[in-house]
Amino acid sequence: MTQGRSLMMGAIALVALIGAGQVQAQDGDCRLVVETGAEEWRLEFDPLDQDAALQTFDLAVVNQGQSTCVVRPRVNLRGESFGLMNGEGGGRLDYVLFEERAGVDVTPRAGLSARRSGGRALTVAPGERSLLRFSFGTRATETLAAGRYSQSAFIDLETEDGQVEAERPVTLSVEVPRVALMGLKGEFRREGGLTIIDVGELSQGARPLGATLYVVSTGGYSISVTSQNQGRLTQGGGWFVPYALTLGGQAVDLSGEGRREVLSHRPRLDDYPLAIVVGETAGKRAGEYRDVLTFTVAAI
Repeated sequence: MTQGRSLMMGAIALVALIGAGQVQAQDGDCRLVVETGAEEWRLEFDPLDQDAALQTFDLAVVNQGQSTCVVRPRVNLRGESFGLMNGEGGGRLDYVLFEERAGVDVTPRAGLSARRSGGRALTVAPGERSLLRFSFGTRATETLAAGRYSQSAFIDLETEDGQVEAERPVTLSVEVPRVALMGLKGEFRREGGLTIIDVGELSQGARPLGATLYVVSTGGYSISVTSQNQGRLTQGGGWFVPYALTLGGQAVDLSGEGRREVLSHRPRLDDYPLAIVVGETAGKRAGEYRDVLTFTVAAI
């Protein structure tokens, strides 16, 4: 089975820019301006396909003053709690920010990244243009709900005594797509690219198949089931035995495309035990009967 971004099939035989930061001089002649850089630092993260997401973003800093500026970058949340929030609610998504030039973690876990001494400060001579590069990343320990997770932050350029020479507002965001995947667990085997469930000796009545279809998704999804023989276990020569399928205890229409929808704004991990109800078997020719069921899961 293969997973798409929003569709999966399997067969079973049976932050906005406010402008350049306000500048305060270190000695009356240092004047830093954050000249360029994206207003939003955005990651695309599929938690069903990726363990983590990471991307780098640059800020260009220019010294328009007459003396050298020596600063260190710090990230300030201006009183907001740390963590990216989803508009649909729920918990906060952790992230990390790393200033690559100095090799310093500037994640504002306490609402403001730690002030550090030592290491490489950013030194910008008059008229000089320097580049700051930040790595922005996230990972999830559990399935996330689809949607946009974001937080407003300010990249402050501070002197050693804590004076802010320039700042840049950015929006940190992570986009989680609507995706779903499915799998099978329990009693089955693989054969020729198909998943085989052995029903055993046929007799009329209900019986569990010993296998469970499971679905993991970032939100709502639909399951569709089609039967190659429209709900009949068949053998050559026109012989067949009718049967019905239940998915998690609910009957599925095998005469066309049986469909089941689960509407949700939350991540899902759902199990659907499989069972069948076998019809009349008396007077049927001995031998092997089979049908091919195709299950499709799609994010909605």
